[in-house]
Amino acid sequence: MADLLAIGNWLLPLLYLVLLVDYGATFFLRMRTDARSPWLLVVVAAHLAFLVLRGVHIGYLPVTNAWETASVLALATAGVYAWVELASRDRRTGVFVLLLAFLFQYTSSMLLAGRVAEPSEVSPGAVGMWARLHVVPALVAYTALAFAGVYGLLYLLEHRGLRRHRFGVLFDRLPPLDVLGPMAWHALLTGFVAMTVAIAVAPLLLGDGDGEMTAKVISKIIAGSVAWVVYAVAILGRWLGKWPASRISTIAVAGFIVVMALLTVSGLLS
Repeated sequence: MADLLAIGNWLLPLLYLVLLVDYGATFFLRMRTDARSPWLLVVVAAHLAFLVLRGVHIGYLPVTNAWETASVLALATAGVYAWVELASRDRRTGVFVLLLAFLFQYTSSMLLAGRVAEPSEVSPGAVGMWARLHVVPALVAYTALAFAGVYGLLYLLEHRGLRRHRFGVLFDRLPPLDVLGPMAWHALLTGFVAMTVAIAVAPLLLGDGDGEMTAKVISKIIAGSVAWVVYAVAILGRWLGKWPASRISTIAVAGFIVVMALLTVSGLLS
C-alpha cells in the first residue's frame, strides 16, 4: 500500500499537467472548444481513489493539515469544473482551472514526498471526526462559489463590452454569454448542495471536541451562512423570479467578494 500511495502521490500532478497542456491547446489554438474530455473524469476519479486509499491506510480522513487540504482543494477544483464542463459543453476556461488544480496538487505532493503513507504530524485526535467531514463539503462549496463569481464576472464584462460594441480577447477566446451564464448557474447549484451538507454537519462539531465558540469559529459560521444565503437567493430568484443571467451573475460576484472578506477575517483570527 505504501508503494502504491507513493506512486499515486507523484502521478497525480503529472496527470493534471497533461490535462493542462491539453486544455491549453484548446484555449490558444481553439481546438475542440465544445468537446467534453473523458480524461478529466478519469483523473478526478483517480484522485478521489488516492485520497480514499490514503485515508484507509492512515486511519482517518486526510484533511488535518495544509498540504493534505491542498490535495482535497485540487480535487474540489477539478471536480466542480468537470461538472460545469459536463453541463455547459464548453471547455475554453479549463486551462485556468486546471492550472490551479495542478499547482494545488503539486504543492501537496512536494510536501508529502517520502511520507505520503505516514500519519500526519497533527494528531488525529486533535481534529474531531465531524470537523474533518465538515471540511470536505465546505471546500467544495467555497470552490463552487469562486467558480460562480469568476464566471459571473466574465459574463458581466462580456455583456458590458457587447453593449458598448467593444470586442476584445473576451469575445475571441472565452465562451459567449449564452454559455457563461449557465456555467455560473451550475456552479451556484453545486455550491448550494455542498454548503447545505457542510451546515448540516456543523452542529455535530459541538459534541466532537471542536465546539468552543471562539471568535474564529463564529466568523466561520457567519461566512458559511452568508454563502448559503447567497446561493439560496440566486437559486430562488432564478426559479421563482425568473431573474436574468446578468442579475444572477451580479449576485455571484458580490457574494464571492463578501464571503472572501469574511474568510479573510476568520483567517486573521486564527
